[in-house]
Amino acid sequence: MTALTQVSFTADPDLKDKALRKAKNEGISLKSLLVYAMKAFVAGKISLGLVDTESEKDVEEVFFSDPALYKKASEIAHLLK
Repeated sequence: MTALTQVSFTADPDLKDKALRKAKNEGISLKSLLVYAMKAFVAGKISLGLVDTESEKDVEEVFFSDPALYKKASEIAHLLK
């Protein structure tokens, strides 16, 4: 059996309660939801992006969910700088 580790973080109490209620209504635990989200993130099934709102953009930002396509786009962007 693989050793497990505990993940602990703080969250807004209202957000946590809403997520807990919704998960419970859908028949899963909040723990299962968070583990599923982490697995999907690692597998590339969901992605998050950060946008710099402090500077002007010369080019519209495009987010690629396919890792291979993202890599190629990043290479092209680097060449254009």
